[in-house]
Amino acid sequence: MTRETQAVSAIKVWIFPTLVSLVSLLIWNDVNEIKADVKALMAQSNIDKTRIDNLERLVYKRTSSLPFDEPTRDVVFESFAILPNNRTTIKNKQNEEILF
Repeated sequence: MTRETQAVSAIKVWIFPTLVSLVSLLIWNDVNEIKADVKALMAQSNIDKTRIDNLERLVYKRTSSLPFDEPTRDVVFESFAILPNNRTTIKNKQNEEILF
């Protein structure tokens, strides 16, 4: 009986460090993969932010000037209102309503 308990205790002494090492190795591998993924996502985020900034610059640059290239355009907006049902009404000089 003492032989069996010695064998079992010897196996336990070898199995526990082996399992801990194996689990540690798996965790270390997963952490390295997560680091690589985060780096890739941060790089992509910087690229996307640059694209968004460029698009905003283009859009806001154009909206800051006159809305029409032709100065002889007949449409002149007199009023602007937001209606309760989230529809926009714009009236021109002839009082014709344009709903959006």
